[in-house]
Amino acid sequence: MMKDIRPALTRIARDLPSTIPFVGPESIARQRGRAFNARLGANESGFGPAPSVVKAMSDAAAESWAYGDPENFEVKAAIAAHLKLNAAHVSVGPGIDALLGLTVRLFAEPGDTVVSSLGGYPTFNYHVAGYGALLKTVPYRDDHEDLEALRALAVREKPKIVYLANPDNPMGTWHSGGKVAAFAAALPSDTLFILDEAYGETAPEGTLPDLSPDMPNVLRFRTFSKAYGLAGARIAYVFGAPELVSAFDKVRDHFAVSRI
Repeated sequence: MMKDIRPALTRIARDLPSTIPFVGPESIARQRGRAFNARLGANESGFGPAPSVVKAMSDAAAESWAYGDPENFEVKAAIAAHLKLNAAHVSVGPGIDALLGLTVRLFAEPGDTVVSSLGGYPTFNYHVAGYGALLKTVPYRDDHEDLEALRALAVREKPKIVYLANPDNPMGTWHSGGKVAAFAAALPSDTLFILDEAYGETAPEGTLPDLSPDMPNVLRFRTFSKAYGLAGARIAYVFGAPELVSAFDKVRDHFAVSRI
């Protein structure tokens, strides 16, 4: 009798549980056999995109036979102009989740340490585990991510990456831009600081820090999913020093962002 031989998963994949960071409302509705009256878990905008955006997407649908520009030239230029940066400071991807995965892939090798908050954004943790890095965490303090404890852990562990969401996901609390800027400046220079600003447009004035776009160890992430009502369109961007941002071209799927 022949031995049943099958393709082997990598060691990292073999040891991972079969799970996803979030169970979607669609899955729960199928399990319960009835639909939700409201979708609250993912903070989607029930208002949806602006009518002008809906029209532009509708007009572009007829062009879906063609791939989008693999360089994302026009949207990168528009984002850069909005941020008063050069296009070299910006990279675009299909949602922050995908960009976070690419970032972990680029900067954390198997066995490297990554620092975050205990109970922080689970999709980031999912990518850390998926690439074999080791996640070390500190608890929240007064419902806020504890900047002092995160800094102390980063100084002690010298991690490859420190992750912070501001405003925080899932707690919804935030630190002032000045505190975040001081936190960034206090991190080891060879530690990458991921600043997730998915909810930045909804934050009070003064929440987004005034950081030089050329800081050599900071990447900031923003999205069209929340404030702009485009969660289903899957488009987000990362910006920072061109030397960091250009690394995404090494590993990104160049046709991941749809033409629409």
